[in-house]
Amino acid sequence: SSQFWIPASDSPRSPMFESLHNIFILPWQDARLVFWPLILQGMLVSCALGLLGCFLVVRGMSLLGDALSHAVLPGIVIGFLVANHFGTASLHSPWILVGATAMGLVAAVLVELVRKQSRVKEDASLGIVFTTLFAFGVILVSRYAGQADLDPGCVLYGNIEYFTSLDGSLPDGVIPMAVILSLLVLGIIVFYRPLLITTFDPSLAVSVGIAVGVAHYGLMTALSLTIVASFEAVGAILAVGLLIVPGATARLWTDKLGRMLWFTVAFSIVSTLAGYWLSHRSNLNSSAGACIAAAGFGMFVVSWLIAPHAGLLSRWLVRRRLRRKIELENLIKTIGELTPVAANPPAVDAEALRRELHFTPGQLRRVLDRATTAGLLETSAAGITLTTTGKARQQRLAHAHLAWEAYLQEHLGLPADHVHDAAEWIEHYLHTDKLAAIAPATEPR
Repeated sequence: SSQFWIPASDSPRSPMFESLHNIFILPWQDARLVFWPLILQGMLVSCALGLLGCFLVVRGMSLLGDALSHAVLPGIVIGFLVANHFGTASLHSPWILVGATAMGLVAAVLVELVRKQSRVKEDASLGIVFTTLFAFGVILVSRYAGQADLDPGCVLYGNIEYFTSLDGSLPDGVIPMAVILSLLVLGIIVFYRPLLITTFDPSLAVSVGIAVGVAHYGLMTALSLTIVASFEAVGAILAVGLLIVPGATARLWTDKLGRMLWFTVAFSIVSTLAGYWLSHRSNLNSSAGACIAAAGFGMFVVSWLIAPHAGLLSRWLVRRRLRRKIELENLIKTIGELTPVAANPPAVDAEALRRELHFTPGQLRRVLDRATTAGLLETSAAGITLTTTGKARQQRLAHAHLAWEAYLQEHLGLPADHVHDAAEWIEHYLHTDKLAAIAPATEPR
């Protein structure tokens, strides 16, 4: 309760405590408004759009989702005008759902028709269809907004602040959004296998008897309904961010579609909470829908940096580790090449080794330190010599190089003078099992 955070009158709060309280605590204690319906609607919209967006992201159809969110606008306006004519004007009217869904399917069919029956490629057909339909919708909104209670700004950007209340009552749009999300989850569970196959391999889906066209247009229908249900909260433009960003963020963390759906739900919930917190009057005092989308983008940036496999940091670490491995193995291999085959080969001079490898003095010193720590070589006043472990590593590298050269010549038909450079790179990637697979007959004993 708020009493927990209000100190006694004889213990006034410090300015720093007051500032921290206003930033972190006040948004969740605001007694002037009941904010939980806003958060609930934001979670419902984000999760519903994010789940559908996963399939679009994996299919490489993100632009189609963008197009559809704009193309349904004329259907929404026409449905709203029809509902207004019958005296039932509301963004939750069945007329709007029918009009927007029909317009979404028309847009999807037009995109396929333009792509297949003309020389225009898919990206251009998307641009032609959705911009034209969106422009038509904007014209209708501007032309007839005065005859119906239809705010152009609300249609384009949404007004999720409507879902706050003074008495704790549940706004009208929460129940329809909850029903649509429940139906989406049920549909994903029931039709998960067909959706999985058509998403990753449409050709395989056709071969096993799955109706790819039905799955595609079913997805478009679900997307149209979800976009319409979310219009009052986030509008046509912010819906695109909630549709694509959570799925794209989850894609950075996993390659499994099932896990990707769970990650998407988690990111959608967190971005809603963070967006509401950012939008509160004690912080940015801005649009909650825009802040939710911005919070989602912030999570994408963080994931882009730290995701375990696809993140920039992890990829940099992998490249750094590989570069250090190549430097180390090139050092060992070069030492073996500079010493004759003998029971006690002479030590290699460090300067001669540096010139052969084209290393800087500092680079050579760092690589020598790593090799010495790994027990691969020994340094003395006479020079550098390989240990028993280092000699075994050097022999394996030499064998991998020769085996890869032979493989390229025998199986790919490359001339002998074209295989050395490729073998210089690939020898560092060949593990023992891969080496045995390409050259089993020459595997060293």
